[in-house]
Amino acid sequence: MKRVLIGVVIAAIGVTAYLMPAPDPEPEPLAGVIVDRLGIESPADAAIWYCPWAQSTTERDSLISLVSVNSAAAELTLPVLIPGSPPDQTATSMSGPGGAIITLSEVAQRGDSPGFIEFDGGPSAASVTVTGDVLAADACVARGTDEWFFVGGSTMTGDSLKLRLFNPFPESAVVTITAFSEIGTEVLGTLGRVTVRSRSWQDVEFAEQLRQRESLVISVRLESGLAVPAMSFSRGADEAWWSGTDVSTNWEMPIARVSLGDEAAIIIANPGLADVTADVEIYGTDAQHRQLISVDVAAGAPARVDLTELALEFDAVGARVAASGPVVAGVVSVGPSGTAVTAGAPSQGTTWLLPGTAPTADTSVSLWLLNTSDSAIVVTVSRLTAGEVFNVNEILEPGTVTRIPVVGVDTLGYLVRSSDPFTASWTANGGSGLAVSGALLVVDE
Repeated sequence: MKRVLIGVVIAAIGVTAYLMPAPDPEPEPLAGVIVDRLGIESPADAAIWYCPWAQSTTERDSLISLVSVNSAAAELTLPVLIPGSPPDQTATSMSGPGGAIITLSEVAQRGDSPGFIEFDGGPSAASVTVTGDVLAADACVARGTDEWFFVGGSTMTGDSLKLRLFNPFPESAVVTITAFSEIGTEVLGTLGRVTVRSRSWQDVEFAEQLRQRESLVISVRLESGLAVPAMSFSRGADEAWWSGTDVSTNWEMPIARVSLGDEAAIIIANPGLADVTADVEIYGTDAQHRQLISVDVAAGAPARVDLTELALEFDAVGARVAASGPVVAGVVSVGPSGTAVTAGAPSQGTTWLLPGTAPTADTSVSLWLLNTSDSAIVVTVSRLTAGEVFNVNEILEPGTVTRIPVVGVDTLGYLVRSSDPFTASWTANGGSGLAVSGALLVVDE
């Protein structure tokens, strides 16, 4: 009798398993065009973008900006730290070329809210702008390099430096963190190896253990699993968030200093074993104002080019770094305008997407286009809205940085194209601070 009952139970289980629906298949990658974050290798379709610094509290909110060259639907997913809890999600769509904005507080208001956006078409891109008591912004990233570098951090008195490790994937991730500064390689102890459990994030603070470092460079290497890092630096009331990047021998910064009162600097980090030489060329809005500086960058020690000490004759400054070996380069600006840090662009391009450029009542936004060539370049600047595209042609004079003020509260982003290579970025400046964001390069396969 027992054998009969066992057989019946087994048969019932088999029938139930047969009738259960099959799990959803993994999404197939989209073919076509790659959208590349500065210095970071994108997946073949660049359909998923990760935004570790999104946050919404009673004092601040985040604007998640989406742009797409073609019509696309997008879904925002915000994992919840409580194990087993479903994520917060919302969806939107946009005609192409066009954009959309998701206000984070309308989806969830629970403080830190790292998330990711998945598009069903493209090329598309996303950014997050934190507003309120601070102003911070950068483009979101696709899953990229196995080792990420961050330059521009400091732990001087009054400074705070925090690394966020975001793991939206179903497996735990293990990362190794290394650091070097003006005094050489740093000993991190327990901070040097961090495990980030699945669908969660973890913050690593450096100011307590590594005090009084003016130029602190952080490396994040993936040992197992996958995680997306981002860095936060604050001095005073303002805060900056930015993404890491890989190494390159060439870097361009379309905007390295916004105004004369900013304490701006170009940071060049050499993670290699041999010393290198870097030529730093400074560009103004006038082609006559070009300045070349050569600096030695020792292995495992950052070099700092302080723009406030160069007695430049112009306010807005762009820059190019050409090094004899692989380095990492970025800009940091601290001053009356606020605090901003961003990595440079390791390559020029002919098509750039700039999500996040929507001005507000108390924030002015500008595009910055850098032409380091010896010839003028004609670019088509497409202002993207929810329903229309407004195109204008601009001439980038040789050896100059060109500022284009953003107008129109309906502006959701920009698509800037040319037949000649250049680089692009954007800034937001308001009562709560300064933000600098890189553009995203569109690369034809």
